[in-house]
Amino acid sequence: MMKIFQRFFVNYSLKLITTISKNMQVLYVEDNKEAQMQTIKMLENFFVNITVANNGQEGLKLYKDKQFHIIFTDIEMPVMNGISMIEKIRETDEDIPIVIFSAYDKSEYFLKMINAGIDGYILKPYDLKQIIEVITKIVMRFDIEVRFKNKIKLYDDFYWDKQKCELTKDDKNIKLTKNEIKLFEILSSSKDRIMSNEDIEEYIFDDEILDNKRVRNLVSRLKAKLGTSLVEANYGNGYKLKTSETI
Repeated sequence: MMKIFQRFFVNYSLKLITTISKNMQVLYVEDNKEAQMQTIKMLENFFVNITVANNGQEGLKLYKDKQFHIIFTDIEMPVMNGISMIEKIRETDEDIPIVIFSAYDKSEYFLKMINAGIDGYILKPYDLKQIIEVITKIVMRFDIEVRFKNKIKLYDDFYWDKQKCELTKDDKNIKLTKNEIKLFEILSSSKDRIMSNEDIEEYIFDDEILDNKRVRNLVSRLKAKLGTSLVEANYGNGYKLKTSETI
């Protein structure tokens, strides 16, 4: 398997793919017990958290009760088939990746699946190359979404990562003081909201002194350090982050 991965991955190695995919919650829907065991064994090369449903109705209930990052499903199943389950899911969720495992390659199934909105189709018996390509595409997309979910693009191509509390430019980390970090934290806590001087002072300095000169000085020193202004003053109201969208 390692040779196959090395052949098909250029930017994403097996180690990186599995490092990312192990954090994904997987829903696998299949009624055939033998197929379940075989497929789970294959999926365990990529994923740690795999929840199994025996038909579309069970899969739909599990989907509603728990958050998943990817769904693998068969087509032909009792109670509710895979296409019907996908159509129900797509009524409220257009984004979750859905991959079909099936022995059917008839055109009418492909048309139904295209209309239902699937992200991959893997024919039984499984072709390892196809499995790797489909999973890699979805894992890469998941990785990009996670990495940029908590990032705010600021003016002049700076980025603030709310989760890591890091300011970067050109993929280089900008060293910030404790108070500068707190300033970015409170200003990024609500997108496009102007924070009052009082709220900023209380959060950063944690005392009962009201002196907005401290905030002004902090913003001024930050501007001098960065060579540009990432904090925009709204005179008489407070401050907000200067995002790329506000330019």
